Amino acid sequence: MMIEEKPPQAISLFDLIGRVWRLDRTVTQIAFSASGLAVACGLGDGRLALIQVADTEHPDKRVRTELDTGRMSIRPRENALPVPRLTDPLMPADAPGFCRLGADGFAVAHDGGEVWRVTARAQALRLVGPGEPVTALCACPASGGLFIARGPELQQFSKDGTGQQKLTLSCPARHLVLSADGRRLVAWGGGRFSILTTEPLQVTSVLDHDDAVLGLAWSPDGRWIAAGSDDRALILIDADTARMDSIVGFPGPVTDAAFSRAAGALMASGAFRLVGWRGPDLPFGDHTGNPIGTGRAGLTLADRIALHPLRDLCAVAWGNGLVTLSQIGSKDELMLSEGRGVPVTSLAWSDDGAHLALGHADGRAAIVTFPKAMFR
Repeated sequence: MMIEEKPPQAISLFDLIGRVWRLDRTVTQIAFSASGLAVACGLGDGRLALIQVADTEHPDKRVRTELDTGRMSIRPRENALPVPRLTDPLMPADAPGFCRLGADGFAVAHDGGEVWRVTARAQALRLVGPGEPVTALCACPASGGLFIARGPELQQFSKDGTGQQKLTLSCPARHLVLSADGRRLVAWGGGRFSILTTEPLQVTSVLDHDDAVLGLAWSPDGRWIAAGSDDRALILIDADTARMDSIVGFPGPVTDAAFSRAAGALMASGAFRLVGWRGPDLPFGDHTGNPIGTGRAGLTLADRIALHPLRDLCAVAWGNGLVTLSQIGSKDELMLSEGRGVPVTSLAWSDDGAHLALGHADGRAAIVTFPKAMFR
């Protein structure tokens, strides 16, 4: 592992506000802790790399404003970056990845059906004992509790690993996502969506869908579920009425779909530009929806998207590795990272929206920290 550096003449905006670490394996997943103090990078060999977010050379400390013109500039970094902390290999090759757990931890599926808690200092402790292999997991931010699927067996655990409610689904679960208020849960696997309440833990509706689902997202109000599909379609579910519809004809697989609370919109990847619709009436049934034009059309597909948690902004990773930032509903774009032909495998914002983390197929992990002046 080494820290990536560039010659002075190649300095760009990304070099000035971004920090880059080169890890020795593909970054399969990246996420901030709930406190925003650490970033976890899942690696292709099952390890986690933990990176501290605190920056002794924060861009705000390096911004300079010319008194006569008011023009701002950012002084380049001078010091080396801290070395990430690495765990031992924890996640099997077929593990479902990891999720945030509590303020500063992460939960990972381990061998033998165990679930381990990893701290921001890369300390790993067993949280849930052995059983059948874990196929999906997610955590509740409010309670710190954890939902674990072992095939069709779904169980809820408290933050200390004590088992609570459990039930058996009609199909094995491969994805689990909680609504923002923690009251609803959606599971997908075996060609079937299951919508559940969490208190008590019970299934309220089941919908069949055979194509592989690549990701799930709840709308902020807990009504809509959006699911990207490898069949070049975006699936929409009205959880209140248990009805499902599909938006088909995307040029590529819809890897990401997400709802922006700030813009009141649904956004999706899988096209040659960022596509989306204004809420609350989405393209469902006979209603065509209200499309939003965002950014500009390109020659490569939008592979990954990440919506700012507080503003109407969307980060987009394109097929050639280019990363841009767009205001939803505007054609203007800001290039954050120049494409190198290496895919971005994961994008994630910190909860306060001050940082954007990027993981790459070639093992690079980056944190982009935005000066406060950029979002005035």
